[in-house]
Amino acid sequence: MPRVHLQSGRQNSMKCPFCGTDNVPGESFCSNCGGYLDSSAPSSVSSGGTSNTATIVSTAPTTGGGLASSGSLIPNARLQNGRYVVEQVLGSGGMGTAVLAKDTRVSNKRVVIKELVSDSKDPVQFQEDVRNFEREVDTLANLDHPLIPTVTDSFQEGTRYFMVQEYAPGENLETHIDRLGKAMPEREVLTYAVQVLDILDYLGQQTPPIVHRDIKPANIIIGSKDKRAHLVDFGIARADAAKNAKKQTAALGTPGYAPPEQYQGKADARSDLYALTATMHHLLTNRDPRNYGPFSYPLARSVNPQVSPETEQLLTKALTIDPSKRFQSAAEMRQRIEQILRDRFNMTPDTSMYMFSTSGSMTMPAVSTTPAPATPPSPPIQNRGQQQGAQPTFPPPRVVPPPPQRRSGSGLGRGLAILVGVVVLILLVIFITPFLFKGNSANLSTSSPTALPVATQTAEVKSNGIGVQQINNELIGLSDGTVAFDTNRPDGNLKVQAAQKLKSGDSSTAQSLLHSALAQDTNDAEALIYLENQHVMNSGSPYVTLVIGATLTGQNKDVVQAGRDALQGAYVVQKEFNANNGAKLNGTLVRVLIANAGSSSTNVAQAARQIVQFSQTDKTLIGVMGWPYSGYAQNAIGVLSAAKIPMLSSTASSDDLTGASPYFFRVAPPDSVQGQVGAQYALNKLQAKNVAVFEDQSDAYSRSLADAFTQAYQKLNGNVMGPYQYTKGDQASVTSQLQNLANESTVPDVIYFSGYSGDVALLMNQVAANSKFANTKILGGDALYNLGGYGNSSSSAGFDRLRFTSFAYPDEWEVLGYGKQKPGFFGEYSAIFDPHQQHKGGYGFSRPSYNVMLGYDATLTLIKAAGNVVSAGKKTFSGDDIRQALLNINGGNAVQGVSGQVSLGQDGNPVDKEVVILYVDAHGLTHMENQSGVGKFLVNS
Repeated sequence: MPRVHLQSGRQNSMKCPFCGTDNVPGESFCSNCGGYLDSSAPSSVSSGGTSNTATIVSTAPTTGGGLASSGSLIPNARLQNGRYVVEQVLGSGGMGTAVLAKDTRVSNKRVVIKELVSDSKDPVQFQEDVRNFEREVDTLANLDHPLIPTVTDSFQEGTRYFMVQEYAPGENLETHIDRLGKAMPEREVLTYAVQVLDILDYLGQQTPPIVHRDIKPANIIIGSKDKRAHLVDFGIARADAAKNAKKQTAALGTPGYAPPEQYQGKADARSDLYALTATMHHLLTNRDPRNYGPFSYPLARSVNPQVSPETEQLLTKALTIDPSKRFQSAAEMRQRIEQILRDRFNMTPDTSMYMFSTSGSMTMPAVSTTPAPATPPSPPIQNRGQQQGAQPTFPPPRVVPPPPQRRSGSGLGRGLAILVGVVVLILLVIFITPFLFKGNSANLSTSSPTALPVATQTAEVKSNGIGVQQINNELIGLSDGTVAFDTNRPDGNLKVQAAQKLKSGDSSTAQSLLHSALAQDTNDAEALIYLENQHVMNSGSPYVTLVIGATLTGQNKDVVQAGRDALQGAYVVQKEFNANNGAKLNGTLVRVLIANAGSSSTNVAQAARQIVQFSQTDKTLIGVMGWPYSGYAQNAIGVLSAAKIPMLSSTASSDDLTGASPYFFRVAPPDSVQGQVGAQYALNKLQAKNVAVFEDQSDAYSRSLADAFTQAYQKLNGNVMGPYQYTKGDQASVTSQLQNLANESTVPDVIYFSGYSGDVALLMNQVAANSKFANTKILGGDALYNLGGYGNSSSSAGFDRLRFTSFAYPDEWEVLGYGKQKPGFFGEYSAIFDPHQQHKGGYGFSRPSYNVMLGYDATLTLIKAAGNVVSAGKKTFSGDDIRQALLNINGGNAVQGVSGQVSLGQDGNPVDKEVVILYVDAHGLTHMENQSGVGKFLVNS
């Protein structure tokens, strides 16, 4: 729909511009028809005959080809022998003129009539326009969704074609945001997006699926009565049979909202998701994409800081140029938004909200610390887009029951059917209930564990520090098995039940449940650790306790995966040391606790405080292995160091951590080392004289690594171009900076990309497509290690340009010629996590990731340090004892890790740690260069 502006006129009443009804001053919507009442510019309504009219001026750009008005659809015009009487011209767009009319045969019910308008003089083109119009009629006539206006009639008068639809009174989102003059609150935008996604999910389930192809604010109307998002204007919708067709239909849509593939005639359901996301970006930032270059969307938080990081991440993903990297279905995207609404706004809509929600209604996950409220509570003030008391004039979204289903048959028949159903239900309860409860207590111990009800987890912290707090809907704290963190996986419910049983003292049932969990999910290290802990606690043997700092909750998949990897590496060590009754540790076993900090580094302090609290009551603690990220480790250091608790991180690499605390150590070398390795490789191996550096100054890792590379390369007398500043996750910024580089007279031999795999994939494609960079290579750090390879990143070439440094590689032993000396870790890993050999060669099952390898080495080093203290005959030990033992791990006492030797220096950094160079082949697969890195791999070499 085009923008509409009501001309100002008489000021003494609030007359509806649609139906002329007098309304109480101050009302926003008409009490009769529900039309929007602009209090700042009241309608000019004049009486004439039996009709009231209002002047409307169309100012918005239109969609599609040229426009021509037939001049026949004017107020008081009659169609179908007087059945339909036109009241109001709503506007023109695409190939149609829309009017508001009343149906005199159905109590003057208001309807929208759309007439085909074509300015084509070519008879062939006109017939094509007619076919498109008829296709829209056919498409809408076969749809039955409460948020899509239903077609009630269609007819032809001479050479004129008409379609009649239900009238959805309300305000479209384009008019609304223009009137509002600022960004809409995030909660409103997400709520409306969920409703539109429900429509798209429904359209995708049609045979064949239907693609709307023109989603934009103007085509989403918020109903004045139900306050829900209605999708209109299916004028260019198509049934998506393109997968089996040789060629798709011509590209249509609205610039600024339509995705790139639509201009190539390749639109599918993911194209609608892109357009909806562009609409969301517009509403959340008040930045109209039609006023800027195509496919350019700055990070939402850079325009509107009130937007949450979670929503910004969602927008970034869904606005990706490559459709394969977007959400692949409306159901998937809707599920993610619903999660944000739950986590950030504590909003749990009624599951009856979506009548066609066949892909899954909005339900709370199995792990819950509080019962879901009956109605969505107001979010905390700090999460709102507006200050308290500043209520929007636009009605906020609310949960409403769905409109009544269309039914046939008499009310008496339905009443009898309901009565019969109630009687049958009562009889079932009377006769079956005794059998359900007979011998129930016995069945609990003999039935399958999955038959147990799903237990909830209580947010509480005991005096010994064990327990969790709920922070932003994540369970943060310390668990000995009485809380399950990683529940968003196939065995999640069983782990929750096991934790509840263990908390009540029923270790036997807890172990049975954990075994059942592992039968479903063989590579779940959390379940394995809790199960092993029960062996330790029931053995009667002495033990030491190790805490793993992990990141197992939240929506960032990479962060959760890093936590899972850390646990896998730690569990293999725990299993090794507990074999043969702890023979490797003088008969002492290893118990592992998990400290979860979740999706935010700000949660680390809470988890660290609980570790300190635990250490005050349990003297078996030897230290903390973790956290995997520099920001997390930085926030934990102060708390743990004050209590003299040693911490050994596996992968935190920021230079800021060097010498940060006498109690902090790490296995991975700092960024300064891999920056130096990269600089030497660029100069000596790639023969680069000019290197362009790309970095994100706002990202600590990117900035640290870029600085390290730049300094090392300049010391080698290399020429550094830039740095070229891009923003992580913002593809447009990468494209823009690459264009700036292309405009330089000097052609770089190498682009040093200090960033992450998701962004470098785009860079590779664009570099390969630019002839100026025909011989340019791409180099970077360990964050470019994409475990899945780059084969699916794009259809473009250029993979074999990429090189990057890494701290570990699973085939490193063979590449270096040490295959016969390869430690048993690799065989143990596969046997533990892929016991049935169903995932041969798969990361996380039979092939360890580099994070797993470094987690293993960090855990191994910490336990060996504790073993040295125990071997010295100490029955009790302090944090200073473990710290000194870690400092003694060097030289001839270095630990042989699976990622190379581990030798620790006084500043906490590893000494002479192995760093390798990996490269990507033309198929997107990763390999290691032989003897390409630096460091000492074997302790005895």
